[in-house]
Amino acid sequence: MYIKWLLILLTAVRLARGQPGRCDQTPPMAAATAASENKDIYHLNIIQNDRPMEGKIHYTPDQTYVLKITTSNLTRPFKWFMMTAEDPDVDDKIYEFGAKTLDVGVLKTLDSSETRYSERCFNSVEAAKSTDKSDIEIHWVSPKQSEVKDHKVRIRVTVAENNEAWYEGENLTLVLYKDNKKSPDSPPYPPRKTCNLCSEARYEVIFNGKWSRVAHPRFYPSKPDENGYSHMIGASHGYDYYLWLQGSSAGMGIKDLAETNNTTLLEDDIIANMKEKSGTRTLIRGKRRHHPHMAKPSHALFRVDRYHHMFSIAVGMRPSPDWFLGTSRFELCTDHGWLLESERPMYPWDAGTMNGVSYESEPTLTKPVDTIERVEIGSFNKDSPFYQMNLNDLKAFAMLTVRRLDVYPLPNSECTVEGEEQQPGEVEEEPVEEGDKEDEEEPEEPVVGESRLNLNDPTSCSLSEWGSWSPCTPVDDVCGDGFRTRARYRGDRTTKHESFDYQVTQQARPLSTNCEGDQDAKLVEYQNCFVDCYKIARLQ
Repeated sequence: MYIKWLLILLTAVRLARGQPGRCDQTPPMAAATAASENKDIYHLNIIQNDRPMEGKIHYTPDQTYVLKITTSNLTRPFKWFMMTAEDPDVDDKIYEFGAKTLDVGVLKTLDSSETRYSERCFNSVEAAKSTDKSDIEIHWVSPKQSEVKDHKVRIRVTVAENNEAWYEGENLTLVLYKDNKKSPDSPPYPPRKTCNLCSEARYEVIFNGKWSRVAHPRFYPSKPDENGYSHMIGASHGYDYYLWLQGSSAGMGIKDLAETNNTTLLEDDIIANMKEKSGTRTLIRGKRRHHPHMAKPSHALFRVDRYHHMFSIAVGMRPSPDWFLGTSRFELCTDHGWLLESERPMYPWDAGTMNGVSYESEPTLTKPVDTIERVEIGSFNKDSPFYQMNLNDLKAFAMLTVRRLDVYPLPNSECTVEGEEQQPGEVEEEPVEEGDKEDEEEPEEPVVGESRLNLNDPTSCSLSEWGSWSPCTPVDDVCGDGFRTRARYRGDRTTKHESFDYQVTQQARPLSTNCEGDQDAKLVEYQNCFVDCYKIARLQ
């Protein structure tokens, strides 16, 4: 008896919410049991740039599209409609209760007085009242990104002219195909587990901010004098390490950078993971930029090798709930040699730790913590800067350029000799030596700390005395609370075996080695400090 009542209850729920099979869109007021011939009067289109899309239509995952039902004859409006997003193979499928269905995206009603969500079919919207309509708009948010390459969605519409005539079919049905092209901010090459290039390379990475009232006018911060980017923080690293990753939870370093623009924890993590044949190699650190200098470039130098052949960076945005810009696992090792040059636009990412819909939203703690995802583009919240906006329509918040400067052959390495061939679509440039660039701003922060030690030499594993403390670096750049560092080094710096390569302005941050016994010894120490704002004001 209990099972019988349970089945009745489940059946009632299914009937109330609609079944996952093909939706019966027969109008409830229809006197005719079959649809009439449309004769090219009623149409369903996807509108882009105020014009219907034609031909085979491709959609980008997790984007907003405008679906529009129109009549080509204004003397023949329609009184009722129903729109359904569905699996194109639904006609031939038999669904078991509880079976996982295809992600077909979400239909969104725009006018609650004219439209409503259907109670008899899944993923369906219908007319709320029988009034004459010459056109109606419904927004569709496409399916989330997935591994399915041949993902298709069918949008099917029925319209009723009156109780006697209703229409469906070719002009009122669209099949949409997933666009498998990478998003414009994706790195040009996928990460690779191994790199067999017999060389090291030196790169420059440049972050050019583009966030402005002109480019991003909707809900631009009301106090632009408080706008700013954090330091550009990143690392060259191996396949086993990631600074941040879409779909994964943010580490404490990314959380702190995204919420407060503090980079200390992220730098500590990069330094702690410095290893000879895995983890990180170079700490990337570029200048922070505040209004009105946010358009000035922030740049840094770094090195890569066959073990550390990719790089990642992150830049915090202020104000924002927990948004940041960056790139993750950017591969530089290719079949043609080290990548020559690449430029990519940058769009905001959401760290998933704080709730907030706009730049100046009062943030609240996200419970439970979400994963790192792109900031909700195409949001249906009218308080969002990205309200009903596609990624293709959004202007870049920054441009990131990575450029190869030098290549250093390693003839004795156990690897495959690569060909330094010109890559398709790229321009070979003459190697740029330091000092050759006119008016280039010198980095004011530690750029790279790395060592190349002779591990067969016992003196390479010895630790030097601590160096002197660096000047105090205020968190806010000018004065107030800050930190300073001091470092020591592996190896006897007076012996002929020493071959450290540092580019230092304030304090070097050396790369640890795999020396036994003292592998975990600390090479860099931090200390809190304070710069007196009153004294600075008097000096100025």
